[in-house]
Amino acid sequence: MELIRTKALVAHLDMNSFFATVEQQANPLLRGRPLGVCAYLHKRGCVIAASVEAKRMGMKVGMRVEEARKAVPTAVFVQNEPAKYRSVISRVFRLLHEISDKVEYYSIDEAFIDLTGWCRDEAEAAWLMAKIQTRIQSEVGEWLKSSVGIAPNRLLAKLASDMKKPNGLTILYAQTLDKQLASLELEDVCGIGKKTHRRLMRVGIHSVLDLKHAQPELILRVLGKYGYS
Repeated sequence: MELIRTKALVAHLDMNSFFATVEQQANPLLRGRPLGVCAYLHKRGCVIAASVEAKRMGMKVGMRVEEARKAVPTAVFVQNEPAKYRSVISRVFRLLHEISDKVEYYSIDEAFIDLTGWCRDEAEAAWLMAKIQTRIQSEVGEWLKSSVGIAPNRLLAKLASDMKKPNGLTILYAQTLDKQLASLELEDVCGIGKKTHRRLMRVGIHSVLDLKHAQPELILRVLGKYGYS
């Protein structure tokens, strides 16, 4: 009897500009406006989340409030309310548990969903996750946006979820992976910052495709066990 192989399918859900969209959901007067959520409403306070509108105008997470005001003079700033964000994300995560028994919370606003065995192929997984995106807006909050990545493993699923924001859905197929990765930069990969980028460049790894095809021994030598995994 021939064994039936189950295709590995992992989805990554990322709530876009989460703290900011929760605030916009709670206060309709903030919707469509550039908004910065801050640790403290002091000129030296730090922006910990920026709305989609604010990001388009040049506001970045990590900016001081005074710097963000200069970048986006029309922006509104509010102080963060962690309890509010936890309440909203718990409702989102409950939806994820309806479609898989393997949900891993990666941070307060993102999670991995193992769909292996729950979906026959990428198309079915995409249909299921698109339905989740719709349910988030209809059942949790109409202003809440999310992006989804679907791929054979966690790293690729997270990479895919970053490719179309906000409210995007991207599938990375094993059979066409090289073509899909060709346009990406090394720093698009989660965990690769400027320092790691420089280390990889020194050993001849200049692109995501170079990284994909690099010998495991080289990756272990440059990045260690953590980087290789």
